[in-house]
Amino acid sequence: MAISKVTNVYYVVPDMDAALAFYRDTLGLAIKFQDGDKWTQFEVGGTQLALATPAPGQVDPGHNATVVLQVDDLTATRTQLAAQGIAVSETIGMGGHGSFFTCRDPAGNVVQFFARN
Repeated sequence: MAISKVTNVYYVVPDMDAALAFYRDTLGLAIKFQDGDKWTQFEVGGTQLALATPAPGQVDPGHNATVVLQVDDLTATRTQLAAQGIAVSETIGMGGHGSFFTCRDPAGNVVQFFARN
């Protein structure tokens, strides 16, 4: 498995409008990409900070942030982790954006692996 970069760190938020008011309006972050009310991404010093509304494969609102690690071969990465006894979620497609799956580290923190289509 070759991890090429941290793609995103994101928070799941129950109300995208309220979250945007804080991150965009209060903190002054510029939106880099937005997918309706499902996902908003800001670039902050070369790292992506994003907001997501609750959806399959994501954590509950108000919990820990989630790190997203980009890989070239999502299927091989998922297979390798599962072979090591790590519980992995189903792969979830995000339309033209790519696909991801979720697992947890030994402390229970959510880690997602992502590959572009």
